Amino acid sequence: MDNSSKDLVAVEEILIAVEVSDLNDVVILQGQAIVDLAEFELTPQETVKFKKIFEKVNTKLAESLYEQFPATSVISEIRVKPQ
Repeated sequence: MDNSSKDLVAVEEILIAVEVSDLNDVVILQGQAIVDLAEFELTPQETVKFKKIFEKVNTKLAESLYEQFPATSVISEIRVKPQ
């Protein structure tokens, strides 16, 4: 992957399944955030460092959510911008 931030986006996707006991049903909560990294003009080294920090923070977020909602999925990645 090219480490030039002008071609990259940071993507966060969260999916949580919550059981609603009163309704005897499961509700799916879903969210996504995409940030264009071009705005920050990161050097290749800064991009690598940001990726490591981003993944670590989101691993902690996933662990925290999983404690309350075992059916949780958190996807965090740096992707090449769609053309």
